[in-house]
Amino acid sequence: MMRLRVAIGIVAATVAVAGSATVAVAQSAGPIRVLNASHEIDFPQAVLLRLDAESDSAITQITLHYNLGSREVQVYGYPAFTPARRVSAEFTIKTDGASYLPSGVDIEYFYTVADAAGNELKSNRMLLEYKDPSFEWKRLQQNDITFLWHDRPAEGVARVAREVDRRLEPVRRLLGADLQSPKKAIIVNGSAEATRSFPRLSNAATEAHLYGGFAFGDLDLFVIVGLNTDGIIHEMTHLLLAEMVDSPFARIPSWLNEGLAMYFESSVRGRDVTVSRAADRGSLLPLRSMGSVPGKPEDVRLFYAQSWSVVTHMMRVHGEARMSTLLEAINDGEPIEDAVPAAYGLTLDELQRQWQDRLKGETLGVSTVDPGTLGTSLIIASAVAVTMMVILWRWLRRIGTPVDSPEADR
Repeated sequence: MMRLRVAIGIVAATVAVAGSATVAVAQSAGPIRVLNASHEIDFPQAVLLRLDAESDSAITQITLHYNLGSREVQVYGYPAFTPARRVSAEFTIKTDGASYLPSGVDIEYFYTVADAAGNELKSNRMLLEYKDPSFEWKRLQQNDITFLWHDRPAEGVARVAREVDRRLEPVRRLLGADLQSPKKAIIVNGSAEATRSFPRLSNAATEAHLYGGFAFGDLDLFVIVGLNTDGIIHEMTHLLLAEMVDSPFARIPSWLNEGLAMYFESSVRGRDVTVSRAADRGSLLPLRSMGSVPGKPEDVRLFYAQSWSVVTHMMRVHGEARMSTLLEAINDGEPIEDAVPAAYGLTLDELQRQWQDRLKGETLGVSTVDPGTLGTSLIIASAVAVTMMVILWRWLRRIGTPVDSPEADR
């Protein structure tokens, strides 16, 4: 894996920029002095932090304090070092597996250093942006979104960014126009880079390329493959929804979360066909079992299609006001089984039956036919109709002309 090392020496209290990170250093005066602070990104496995310090007495304790993105919780770590008057300390922040961190996350950190004489130094805060150092990243600010990308024309990114900003207006209207904390969109290129940048799921999900992006509401960023407007709208909806429903007691079921994200997309992507076929087979999923996304690829596709269909029904039949009421109830800590009746006057099961009844009506009203077959059938039917009219006209001429025939004026 390619590594990036950023280092700065101490002369005075300064701020320096090197590579992809901003490093702020502590004061060099006083009994404890920081000599060097650096970080090294080993993407996608880890970030290695190093600190060189000295004191008039033996340094006995070093504590690392760091925050991840917009998370308010501060994390503590204890770098490894051997107590002495001059020390070199190292600490590794794991970024893969169970400790996965998405590309683009900001890591803000500082140290407290104590010595045997009871002196303590708190360093200035330092900032690094965790991303793959093997690429030359570019950035663009559009309203409340910062786009990070590489190896694609800036004009295309700017065009999509403007379109996304325009199309997010109805999302913001539903979820709260005042909830616009800064967000990041990390654009990766192709499945190979996505495999390195996405959280590790099952082998089946990875091989089937089930997911084109992941949103991290607690970090205010998402990672997505390619410059797809619908995909960016989808992930931004997740982030805005997470910002609106921010209570620690709130639990948004996945069918509602994903359904809302898909509702604001412009393309149906065949989801209506998937739902219709499942309805015909009697294999629709009960909403009560859709609190989380299933693990099997064949179940995932139906789950997403059905989530989109149910939320589309809720928005089109019952309107935005009821959806806002539902989300507010969830944010108040109401479980979905209680929040739905409070907003819609229906139990969760009754809502599902109402949706399925409407689905049956749509199925009966519209026949699902292959367009090619339909076109061929229309051509054949038209030809047969013309032929029959000619035969009928000739037959009528032989037996006599009716009063309402075109031949009556002759």
